Amino acid sequence: MSSLKLDALDVEIMHSGRACLNLTSCIDWEDFPSYANAVLDVLNGNIEKRSDSVDVRIWEVTIEKEKFHLTFDDFPVMVSLEAITPRGDMLIVDFKSKLSKVSV
Repeated sequence: MSSLKLDALDVEIMHSGRACLNLTSCIDWEDFPSYANAVLDVLNGNIEKRSDSVDVRIWEVTIEKEKFHLTFDDFPVMVSLEAITPRGDMLIVDFKSKLSKVSV
């Protein structure tokens, strides 16, 4: 992947009350693994667990010693980084700032 697409970079609050960082709506199911790795490279994260189905991919990742879900949803198409904990909510804002500095 030559550039990290961040066309949807925005923080939202999910129904669970946790923060979610939307990243892009411009990749498909097949491109998610390389995209996820590129995001994790920027944020110095690691993949802990992968759960893949036909229309959704939910990967448990660790960034700054905190667990998150890095997700691909097929309808509507969106890749997001989802906080699981209150500390994760705070880190999401930092991640948005860090990713916004990445050249696209």
